[in-house]
Amino acid sequence: MRNSAWIGIDFGTSGCRVCAINDSGHVIAQTEQVIPRSSQSYPSPSEQAQILFDALSDLLNQLPEFLIDAICIDATSGSVMLCDSQAKPLSEMLMYNDARATQESETITSIAPSDSATLSASSGLAKLLYFQSTRVLPAKYHLLHQADWLAIQLGARPGVTDYNNALKSGFDVINHRWPDWLSCLTALAVLPEVVAPGAIIGKLSKTAMQKLRLTQDTPPKIKAGTTDSLAAFIATGANKIGDGVTSLGSTLVLKLLCQHPVYDAQRGIYSHKLGKHWLCGGASNTGGTVLRHFFTDEQLITLSQKIDLNAVPPDFYPLLKPGERFPIADVNHPPRLTPRPAEDQLFLHGILMGIARIEKAGYDCLEIRSKTKLQSIRTVGGGSRNTVWSQIRQSLLQVPFEATNHTDAAYGSALLAKDGLTLFQ
Repeated sequence: MRNSAWIGIDFGTSGCRVCAINDSGHVIAQTEQVIPRSSQSYPSPSEQAQILFDALSDLLNQLPEFLIDAICIDATSGSVMLCDSQAKPLSEMLMYNDARATQESETITSIAPSDSATLSASSGLAKLLYFQSTRVLPAKYHLLHQADWLAIQLGARPGVTDYNNALKSGFDVINHRWPDWLSCLTALAVLPEVVAPGAIIGKLSKTAMQKLRLTQDTPPKIKAGTTDSLAAFIATGANKIGDGVTSLGSTLVLKLLCQHPVYDAQRGIYSHKLGKHWLCGGASNTGGTVLRHFFTDEQLITLSQKIDLNAVPPDFYPLLKPGERFPIADVNHPPRLTPRPAEDQLFLHGILMGIARIEKAGYDCLEIRSKTKLQSIRTVGGGSRNTVWSQIRQSLLQVPFEATNHTDAAYGSALLAKDGLTLFQ
């Protein structure tokens, strides 16, 4: 008798990571398809679909003795596109950091509640309005988040999303509905049905099974996914009120598990529902993108070891261009990366300390607004491997840094595929 496996897929900015777990939650296979850094633009929707199938095919080749029970996908938050009723693309995918919809965001601000997660030009709703104002569209079409589009390629029907991805498109997570004020901006029919992460939304289609050369009598279930940062949070095992998770990826993302939702557009704070709990958090524009602008991975390793933790680093606010989302929401917030010291390790020290200070300010803000004391921090993302940076951060934050067996969002999505949100009930 073949054992069962559950697959989680994390489709991010740098590639597609896939892992499979068994009934005990142990990783039994994993792989990654990297998006070449030489690419001048993010892959098109069809190219993303091909990357997805390439990664899944590679993973399934490692699992000949297993029956696949379910598949779940997470992807970048706020990345959206349009498709028609037959799931054919009607637009490119505007990525999470695309802020061209400035005029549309001003319109939203004049109508939406002040605590809405849609007010930014990079929100899913702002991008939807941008598409509507710049394209001739058919009578019937759907707004898709990146995870929705990828799930459709496997067999899910168009017009379904999860409540985490739907947040920045205007969904009222507290009352679980699309609010009435949205009808002043768009026809509600283009907005998807919203379900909980981990809910069954389809099964692997015959076409997908043939493409993947997957032979089993019962097609794997497709379950609703979530955003990449939420999947990474789930992967860490954090599930107690006061548990915080810092994502040190291309951007800096903070999450704090609390009992009540918090929304504060002036501070860039929003809340995601997670079962019976809430994750309040925010995303700064600082992070790994700034580091990689100045240093290679090898330089980051060697220069980090040369940092004198007793030295006083420069006072930096590490951004590559004006504009910040959290803990300051200000499109004109200026970078501060000068003057640059002659010593590269001191320059790096200033950037690492600057990001750590933003992290500290972010958690201070979340504690005050949520009335939840930060009890511990788990760290995910590439920056979690930098031990010198961890020392800098811990000296500022002064809370226990908990070890994590898993930090990959793909693992969190695999847990969603297997157990849904049972840990948060």
